[in-house]
Amino acid sequence: MQPISEEEAIRIVADPLLPLSSFTLGDYVDHSETLQRLVQLGVDLSKIERHTDAANLLLRLDFEKDIKQILLFLKDLGLEDSHLGPFLTKNYTIFSEDLENLQTRVAYLQSKNFSKADVAQMVRKAPFLLSFSVERLDNRLGFFQKELELSTKKTRDLVVRLPRLLTGSLEPVKENMKVYRLELGFKQNEIQHMVTRVPKMLTANKRKLTETFDYIHNVMNIPHHIIVKFPQVFNTRVFKIKERHLFLAYLGKAQYDPAKPNYVSLDKFVSVPDEVFCKEIAKTSVNDFEKFLKTL
Repeated sequence: MQPISEEEAIRIVADPLLPLSSFTLGDYVDHSETLQRLVQLGVDLSKIERHTDAANLLLRLDFEKDIKQILLFLKDLGLEDSHLGPFLTKNYTIFSEDLENLQTRVAYLQSKNFSKADVAQMVRKAPFLLSFSVERLDNRLGFFQKELELSTKKTRDLVVRLPRLLTGSLEPVKENMKVYRLELGFKQNEIQHMVTRVPKMLTANKRKLTETFDYIHNVMNIPHHIIVKFPQVFNTRVFKIKERHLFLAYLGKAQYDPAKPNYVSLDKFVSVPDEVFCKEIAKTSVNDFEKFLKTL
C-alpha cells in the first residue's frame, strides 16, 4: 500500500462519502445540498422516505439544474412558499417530469377556461394533478360532464372544488352514482343538484351514505325532495343526527315539514354547534341535552 499525503487525508475527511446503508433520508442530509434545500422549503423527508424510489430519485438530482426550474414553475403557477413543502412532500416525483409536459398540461386547463387561480387551487389540493397527461385530464372532464349531465361551467366548478376527482379512482364515483339512483331512489336531476352543492358526495363511503339516508328518510321521515335541498346532511356523522333527532322527539319538537308550524330546517339541524342547536332549535339548555344523551 502506498502512503497518502497529509493533503489527501484532509480532503478525505472534509468530503465524507454518502452513507453506504441508511434507513432514513435524514442520514443523507449533511451530504446533500439538494436535501438540505428541500428541508428548508418545508419538505418532510420522513414521509417521503416511505417510498422506496425516493432516495434514488432525490439524491441523483442537482438543485440548480433539476429542481430550481420546477420550483419557479410552481411559484409562477401561483403556489405560495408555504404551499411548496406540503406539495413536494406529497408529489416529490414532479422533479422527474419534463418541464415542457407540465407547461402543456397547464395550458390545456387554461384552454378549458380554468383561471390561473383555479389551476393553482387545484394543484395545491391535488398535488398529483399535473402528473397526469392531457389525454387523461380530458377524459376525466368528459366523464363527469357526461355522467352528471353538467354544463361545461358546472363541470369546471365541480373539479375546482374537488380536484381529486381528476386524479383518484373512478370506481367509488361509479359505485356511488349507482347507490343514489338504484338504492336510495334519487332522480338524475336531484343527484346533479346534490353533488354540485357537495362534491364529496361522489367519493363518500358507500356504507356511510346508506346509513345516513336510511336514518333521515326512514326514521326521521324526511322525503327525497327535502333531502335534495340540504345535501350537506351526507357530510354529517350519523350518530350526531341520531342524538339530535332523538332529543327533539323526546321534547316533541321533531318537526321537519316546512308546510307545518315549528318547522326545523335540516340545514340548521346538522350545521350549528350544540349551543345554538339547544338555544334556537330545542329551546333548552346544553346541560339538559347532555343529561338526555347519558340516558341513551
